[in-house]
Amino acid sequence: MAPSRLVPALAVAWMALLPLSGTAQDDSGLPPETLAQSTPVYAFQSQGNRPALVFTRSGNAQESDPRVFVSSRDGWRLVQLPEELHNSIWVYAGRGVSDAGVWGITQTGGTGTGLHFVFSANGGRNWRVRGFLQKIAPNAAIELFTVNEGDRASLILRLDEDPRPDAPRLGYYLYLTKNGGKTWSEAIYSQGKPLPPPDLLAHPDRTFDGKQALDLAGWQRLLADLQPAG
Repeated sequence: MAPSRLVPALAVAWMALLPLSGTAQDDSGLPPETLAQSTPVYAFQSQGNRPALVFTRSGNAQESDPRVFVSSRDGWRLVQLPEELHNSIWVYAGRGVSDAGVWGITQTGGTGTGLHFVFSANGGRNWRVRGFLQKIAPNAAIELFTVNEGDRASLILRLDEDPRPDAPRLGYYLYLTKNGGKTWSEAIYSQGKPLPPPDLLAHPDRTFDGKQALDLAGWQRLLADLQPAG
């Protein structure tokens, strides 16, 4: 080959090899900018006909939104939740043990005193807000959320400390609902942890701190682990 033709030929060959080295190429079906702006919080592996799920936090320190990635046969897609969840973060996720139901709870930003309960009846592909609960105190954390037969559910909040002069008693607060979270009972106080009722939800397969972002290669590994090929 003449020298004048050798240089262009080598350049073409080098460019063809670029996707095989250096930065990993994304084949999830999600735009790279979506992955770059998302931080994982909870994740579920695919099980039978139930898709894999990743609950994410999208945005920045000033504004953020809870999102969900759902797997499908041809990749992954982003599910945007109702606008009323803007500036809230995931604090719980659970998937039905024997059905396609998925539950999530977000906590409002700032004071963090409100909890939104969201539900998907089809494995995470579509969501709707089921209800809202004002916490007993900003520092109260979710100790346990259980879903029972029908539309009955229970929520236990734990309060370990509260420096406010009018703070409620430290301990546990039990809330009950008979209509899937639309309305909740008054808080039932207990100094010790109440005995939990039977639970029909499974915990996430992976839990993250919701602060550590992933690079493209990290996202590829996570999504591949959650939905193995074949």
